[in-house]
Amino acid sequence: MAASGWWLVSVYVTCFQPSLNLAIKRIIVNYSSQNLSSVPPGLKPSTEDLDLSRNRIHALTHADFSTTPRLHVLNLSWNILENIDRDTFSSTPALEILDLSHNKLQNLSDQPYLLNTGNLQFLDLSSNMFSAMALGKAFSTLKRLQWLGLSAISISNTDFTHIANLTLKTLFINTDQLQMYEERSLMDVRAEKAIIAFSNSRHDIAIAGDVLASFKEVEFTKVDREMKVLREIRRRGAVRTVSLEISKVETTWEVLTSSVNTILASVIQRLSFSELTMIKMADGINVSSSRVLESFSTRRASVTEFIFHQTKLYDFFINMPARNLSLTQTPIIFMTCPRAVSEIEALDLSDCALTEKIFSIGPDKECDTLTNVEKLVLRGNNLKHLGPLTSRITLMISLKYVDLSQNTLSYSDEQGECVWPRKVVHVDVSSNEFDQSIFKCLPESIRILNLRSNRVTSVPADVPVLENLSVLDLTGNRLLDLPTCQAFPNLHKLLLRSNSLHSPFPGSLKTCQHLKDLDLSRNPFICTCALREFADLINNRATQTNSELTLGHWPEEYQCSYPESRSNTMLKDFYLPKISCDGLILAITILIPTITLIVAVSVLCHRFDVPWYLKMIWKWTSAKKHAITSKNTAEDLKELHFHAFVSYSQRNADWVKAQFLPKLEEDCGLRVCHHERDFIPGKTIVQNILRCIERSRKCVFVLSSHFVQSEWCHYELYFANHQRVMRGMDSIILILLEPLPAYLIPSKYYQLKAMMSRRTYLEWPPEGAKQKLFWANLRASLQANLPNHSEREEEE
Repeated sequence: MAASGWWLVSVYVTCFQPSLNLAIKRIIVNYSSQNLSSVPPGLKPSTEDLDLSRNRIHALTHADFSTTPRLHVLNLSWNILENIDRDTFSSTPALEILDLSHNKLQNLSDQPYLLNTGNLQFLDLSSNMFSAMALGKAFSTLKRLQWLGLSAISISNTDFTHIANLTLKTLFINTDQLQMYEERSLMDVRAEKAIIAFSNSRHDIAIAGDVLASFKEVEFTKVDREMKVLREIRRRGAVRTVSLEISKVETTWEVLTSSVNTILASVIQRLSFSELTMIKMADGINVSSSRVLESFSTRRASVTEFIFHQTKLYDFFINMPARNLSLTQTPIIFMTCPRAVSEIEALDLSDCALTEKIFSIGPDKECDTLTNVEKLVLRGNNLKHLGPLTSRITLMISLKYVDLSQNTLSYSDEQGECVWPRKVVHVDVSSNEFDQSIFKCLPESIRILNLRSNRVTSVPADVPVLENLSVLDLTGNRLLDLPTCQAFPNLHKLLLRSNSLHSPFPGSLKTCQHLKDLDLSRNPFICTCALREFADLINNRATQTNSELTLGHWPEEYQCSYPESRSNTMLKDFYLPKISCDGLILAITILIPTITLIVAVSVLCHRFDVPWYLKMIWKWTSAKKHAITSKNTAEDLKELHFHAFVSYSQRNADWVKAQFLPKLEEDCGLRVCHHERDFIPGKTIVQNILRCIERSRKCVFVLSSHFVQSEWCHYELYFANHQRVMRGMDSIILILLEPLPAYLIPSKYYQLKAMMSRRTYLEWPPEGAKQKLFWANLRASLQANLPNHSEREEEE
């Protein structure tokens, strides 16, 4: 926005404080300095604030603002406006602020467009081309008008007749173009405050006299160097003004001190200077009046001389007879002590260049004449050490409020003991560099402590007890956990906004028995089990209708920052069941079903013999895998006639003939060498055994207690094992027909013992349901593609 636009908003905020929040929320549509010759078409209906300043617009038509019924602020300053149509503002009933200053409008008595601006509160028509200050009838319709800015070539007694029924808050008159002024012209205007911008003309004194006699609050700006306009205060017997502000003045120290003494001799109660420049510091006079002002302030003062007696400057201000003394935004580096006990009750030395040596009058003596000061403001200076500073103010026995904010203050034990005045109840040390050591340097009488924007990480447990502390503001620090109230037993309000609270311990709140207001918003809460108890606690406190605790900014600004799955989740929606955070309950919850399941599975496995089935399936799978990975070539199988040679005890012959042979030969199509059928008569038994073993791919031994008692079975096992070693093939299959403990096996069967210890064997199941799996395993072990041979081939 252009400079004039910002000035407009500034004046609006100052004059219309109730609308401040509304004004701040508005968005200004800015067409400033765009070299426009007319109002741009197509303005949006939602437009509320419009800035068209510093363009070349020369006329306004009835259609220019027809699309902006919500227009509230319009800035048309610094254009070349000459004509405004009567119906220009007929479509803007909400218009409250209108700036038409610095244009080329003429004839104040003929401004008919004002008839459609009944809600107007702010109107600036200054710095136009009005020849006379004669306000027309249209001004009488502005019943809500509070701020009016005017200028003209001449001002007469009858010019303000049409606003005689209005009571303004502020009347602003710019006298830059003024050539004729009729005395007493301003005395009939009803306004609480008058602002006069002088032009150093011959009419300044007359205007100043009328203004001082007519208005309670007066602001003179651009006053001449000799401050001649203030002479009227002495010359006139009746001065109505009680508040006088003088701004943008360049003068000498002699003129300034003389003018202040003149004002002190009048009825004026509040005197202030702003943007004061002193070009010569010689020949000043001391304050000669004993009358006490309500307030005296100087803002943004400066001295152009490089070398001057600074003590005289400081002495003049500190010895000013005023209850409220303010010297701000001025580069002073020191302040003296009043010569006698001062009447000052509120002393504001903010935004200067002061150090903690302020008020010191010697190495062993402190200032003892500021005993009436109740409020001390040292905000925005160069204060660094709190310990020495407290000794500067220790004799201000009436001091209650101290503002030391926006410095670089810190405290450590090396600075010595802090000695505060005994009545201090409110301390503002925000925006400094304090850590938790600050709690060792606080007055015992303190009730309100503002520690915003410091470096406090915790509140130590060994701090002195502050019985009276009721408000503690720790916003914008580095706290990792909630402080306890053991040192603050009567704490009512605790502000911990924007700290580093991740998972606060809820037990700390239980020590704050009298806490009524709590603000924990904008902290990076980690929404895990560690936060569960705290979240439940503040949720309950916030939702209870009869709860005495109020949570600031709840619930919108209480959000999870971690884990990512819960990022930006409001704390009121965060929930974790107790079972997921209690290790014992969680373990019991998991172990009981697990143990129950294991027991149930074990019972079922035992009931249905599942291990046996699993064992047999594994054997079948192994057999199939072995058959695939170790296939014999046709050359290896060409001499083989049988898939298997079966060896058994004669006592087990019934099982072999009834079960074994039919299943393998008839059902599975395998060729089995059976001694009763396939031994060749005329050959010895040993020759037949050797012949059958050589011509069989596998040797199946049916083991039982009878098997180990048979001599021929022993021979067959021996020959088969020898054949296995010769061929390098895994050609022996053991079938356990009945349980065969190791102690029943004779020592000569050491090879059998070795085989049974390192080789899996098939167990014959008596249950019919299991026998199918047994035969499937056996078939998988014996299956092979043998060449066709005569089953009874004769050998020589």
